[in-house]
Amino acid sequence: MSWTVPGARLARRSVPMWAAIAVGCSGETPVTHPPPPPVGPGRPFEMGFAPNAPRPDMQLFFDAVDSMSAVSEVTILQQPVPWPELLAGASFDSLVEDRGGVADHLRAHGLDILFLVDPLDGLDRRAEDPGLVAAGRSILEPEIRQIHEDWVRAIASRVRPEWFGLASEINTLAARGDPALYAEIRDLINTLAPQVRARAPGTRVFVSFQVDEANGEFGLPPFDHYGLVDEFDVDAFGLSSYPVFVFDAPDDIPDDYFDALRAATPLPLIFVEGGWSSASTPATDGTPEEQADWVRRYADLLERIDARLFISLTFTDLDIGSLGLPPDRAASLSNFAHMGIVDTELHRKPAYAAWQSTFERGH
Repeated sequence: MSWTVPGARLARRSVPMWAAIAVGCSGETPVTHPPPPPVGPGRPFEMGFAPNAPRPDMQLFFDAVDSMSAVSEVTILQQPVPWPELLAGASFDSLVEDRGGVADHLRAHGLDILFLVDPLDGLDRRAEDPGLVAAGRSILEPEIRQIHEDWVRAIASRVRPEWFGLASEINTLAARGDPALYAEIRDLINTLAPQVRARAPGTRVFVSFQVDEANGEFGLPPFDHYGLVDEFDVDAFGLSSYPVFVFDAPDDIPDDYFDALRAATPLPLIFVEGGWSSASTPATDGTPEEQADWVRRYADLLERIDARLFISLTFTDLDIGSLGLPPDRAASLSNFAHMGIVDTELHRKPAYAAWQSTFERGH
């Protein structure tokens, strides 16, 4: 099982919702927040979240982004290729522009953009995107792969993000997935990486690793996860980690938790998703105080490896019942519903103060 859930994909917004956000963005002046004066020694990493709202509500999305930008320098847009819409005949260019409009809105808040087009299922990295699977199609088909490549190139040209992700938690697929699918995704990544750089000079390309699994915390059969680093033409490696599922408390996480990946590659490391639940769920017993401790603990561990980014899963908690998900996916997602640093009404949790304290050190 993969515990990861991509941030912006949590609610899997429909085309009209994305279009509404993009149109709304074009006609308003975003709230901007000047950076606070540094307090204490500077940190090596930029900080941020995936932009989300607790419920599918456009005004709530805008309000959440306004609040998020006060304690963020970077944001991650983690979006799959919109397979249901494209396969139904929707305009390719319009769908790209919808995403571009959201990125423009976030940039107007002073945020750097990390854009991730993930070919895998956010709730199970061994599988392909569920929208593609539901249509009975596969990235292994030349036609589908071509559409995926066209989409990545178009997003790179339109958005020109500071960071571009081509796959999430790729080590999970390599260790426990279909070897043919892994080989295809690996080739896809290495084909697209130079094309992204050509279309968006200055953009750095990455894939991410699921660190908890790579470190053996799930009790799975041994696999040389970090030996995969030489298989990818990338500029950085992302880290994904949800230690709440494997440790009783943040203080139990070893000081060298990220050292193995640091030793495996000289490339920059970026923390692109993770979190600690502030409430009990079917899979964990987190508390608000533990969540605040996690923020402080991971800030220390990421500084130890000179990480360039610290991106937490979501800014807000999630109202799972409002998202209209199938029961099985809603049940899985409920384990991540309380990982925001504000609740579903945008009220601050104790983790907010811990995050803000680190943020105010300056980058």
